[in-house]
Amino acid sequence: MAGQAIAPARRAGAALVLLAAIAAGISWLTLRPVPDDLPRGGPIARALSHDEAAARQNVYPTTHDEARARLDALVASGAAAVGPGGGGWLAYATIAGDLLDRARLTGSFDDYARAGALYARAFAVADPGFGPHLERAAYNLAVHRLAAVEPDLTRIDHYAMAPDPPTAATLLGMRGDLLFYRGQYREALDLYQQGRRRAPSLAASMRLATYWAAMGDPARALGYLDEAQAQLSGAQQQVLAGIETQRGRIAFARGDWVAAERHYLWANDIFPGHWATEQQIALMAALRGDRARAATLFAAVASRDGSPEAMDALAGLARAGGDFATSAAWAARADAEWRRRMRLLPEAAYGHAIEHLLAFGSPAETLRVALANYAVRPFGESATQLAAAYLANHRAQDAIRTIEPVLRSGWVASGAHVVAMEAYALAGEGDRADAQRRKALAINPHALDRNPAMVWLGH
Repeated sequence: MAGQAIAPARRAGAALVLLAAIAAGISWLTLRPVPDDLPRGGPIARALSHDEAAARQNVYPTTHDEARARLDALVASGAAAVGPGGGGWLAYATIAGDLLDRARLTGSFDDYARAGALYARAFAVADPGFGPHLERAAYNLAVHRLAAVEPDLTRIDHYAMAPDPPTAATLLGMRGDLLFYRGQYREALDLYQQGRRRAPSLAASMRLATYWAAMGDPARALGYLDEAQAQLSGAQQQVLAGIETQRGRIAFARGDWVAAERHYLWANDIFPGHWATEQQIALMAALRGDRARAATLFAAVASRDGSPEAMDALAGLARAGGDFATSAAWAARADAEWRRRMRLLPEAAYGHAIEHLLAFGSPAETLRVALANYAVRPFGESATQLAAAYLANHRAQDAIRTIEPVLRSGWVASGAHVVAMEAYALAGEGDRADAQRRKALAINPHALDRNPAMVWLGH
């Protein structure tokens, strides 16, 4: 491509109801009209367990630790190749890409920040018009800097040579992501479908799975996950585990906890040691009432990976057990990490930090962060969080004003209906509150459970 790289709520009652609803994440209610593109049928190879994959091949990492070690080596070798004297833009972009891959694996905000600095360095040394535009656009999407994405995509549009079909499909998908996170769902779907028609890919299938999950069609979402898995060859354990985890989230959001836990356990068997999967397994243990096991699992993730979500979970479990000193200690540790992340990469941290603040923060700060998050990504999830923050500040009418467009938008989530229920109830509109309660329970029978494990809101 002409030299371009394609390379407080402190009140436990109502607050926990809101937290439980938001924790359910994307949920589903009804089937939507059939889109132009349907998931392609075809055989799906059974995912291999870690032991089976390790015995059959040595190409792909089969555990989190193996994947981490491989990326550590790539980052180190890239840095050594650049050396103290610096290097060309492609060398910086390569290291940035490895850091981004490691950040996606580990959740490290430090790696995300280092990757961003290296992309900036790559453009600083590149000749005008050259540089890793596509890679930097993908990075900015990953850290939720939506305003920074389109300029790089536009620059690619003006390359001397037109993008090849896979790159053109990627551009369509990324522009679809921008629309999706701005709440323009139908326009996003059109671009997602165009991209899939231009060049079918794992990424295109996963985008459509995410779209149909959010729009209330779990069957179609699962179909696209199957399509994604069918495109894989070899023991790509990390990707397969990610697909299995998505299946678990679909089941969880519908209230099928048995199926959700089965998917999470299988994901961990496919690709052991991944902190995000382990947190989901710990959550399911808490929901089953096994608080001791949940606390053990969360503590392991918190100490090994520094996960503030796990720290929040431990704070919630301790509070539910009446151990307020331990709860406060874990909440303080989580708070410090969330604040560090918001200083480092605010747009990327806002949405998760809100969940912490709803459980353990002040209403005023929760609202401030929720407004900043909504300004960056005004879609269904952030709007629901903003409405919950208004409720924490006893601003029922503002919550209603924020959540009603979500209910009309096509976004289908039990959490949105629970927040609407609470807002109408606080405003004295009992009939409308009851209607929202019924809708929430129709999506997820557990939507109103007052379970202390729900203080953890990891997605």
